[in-house]
Amino acid sequence: MELNIKDLEVLREIAKKAALKAGKHVIACFGTDFKIGSKNKGGSLAADVVTEVDIKSQEIIFSSLQESIKNYDLGWLGEESEDDKSRLVKDYFWTVDPIDGTLPFTKKTPGFAVAIGLVNKNGEAVVGVAYDPYHDHLYDAVKGGKVYKDGTEFTIQYNKNKGLTFYSDLSFVSSGAHPYLVQSLEKISLEKYNAPLKVVTHQGAVMNAMGVLENAPAVYIKPHRDKQGGGCAWDFAASACIAEAAGCMPTDYFGNKINLNKEENTYMNNEGIKYEVW
Repeated sequence: MELNIKDLEVLREIAKKAALKAGKHVIACFGTDFKIGSKNKGGSLAADVVTEVDIKSQEIIFSSLQESIKNYDLGWLGEESEDDKSRLVKDYFWTVDPIDGTLPFTKKTPGFAVAIGLVNKNGEAVVGVAYDPYHDHLYDAVKGGKVYKDGTEFTIQYNKNKGLTFYSDLSFVSSGAHPYLVQSLEKISLEKYNAPLKVVTHQGAVMNAMGVLENAPAVYIKPHRDKQGGGCAWDFAASACIAEAAGCMPTDYFGNKINLNKEENTYMNNEGIKYEVW
């Protein structure tokens, strides 16, 4: 079933309502006492931590999207549920991160978001909705269309009078490669923009990607690694659609087009990710 632009616009509105509803629950729980557990999947703490709020947020989203799944014959891939492989047989599937940036959420700091993406079987994001409940900002787009922030058309915010901003996942900070990348980007920032590099490490993947669009010149880099884990399709689907519609083409670490629907698994550690606006 091929979805046309009208279908995508309908699904975007459904996803926006779902993200706002889930985000309302998430922010209501922010700062309260809630159960924190582990997925026991290894990898970084940021990837392994889960709360009862994540699980309830996903339930809210799934309930909100269930009718569209039936009406449009869509697959489903949620971070807090098992991969049922429907993404491999359906023409499109919803992929959801009920709280992207669970670690900052548990630390009671901003940097988390609710992310909902619609991805086609070829691994391309065609609808993207990212809601930042802490600041109450909603970003959304459809493939080939415009980007909106809080209902108003959004364009990349570029400030040539500031230095480069480097957005990095907290899990990457402890790696041996991090200081070398910072050193390289610091040199670029000084030479190209005549200003020091700013490094942001406290946010989840979605808000890192939105940060690139909001604070250019900026880059979000997640290098590839051999160990399985880290970012998955649900971490990048929404922001990839939004970034592409804004004119920032996300790629893997090597500059290749990203595939959000790999047959073997949902992890993207072998490819890494880059969002960059120079």
